Amino acid sequence: MNERRWWNGSWSRLTRRDVYVRNAADGRWQVELRRGGPEGRVRGRTFGSEREAVEWIESAVITSEPNWREVPSRIDSRQRRNVAPRLPRAS
Repeated sequence: MNERRWWNGSWSRLTRRDVYVRNAADGRWQVELRRGGPEGRVRGRTFGSEREAVEWIESAVITSEPNWREVPSRIDSRQRRNVAPRLPRAS
């Protein structure tokens, strides 16, 4: 199953929002809107393609708040190379 995820950057249960896009077994794409973390309220929508689903998320969800970011599904070697090295603490 293909999946993409966005998060509004909030750790608080009261303000946290997550959005998932998943490829369903029947070829449709499901968008899951989650409010309040893992045990929060869930709403869903279905789209005919991933492109339609992502366009809807970008226009209806992500533009409403400034801190939304896509969460990478996994870190591969190319992404690891782009991470800045930790600098030693000054004493």
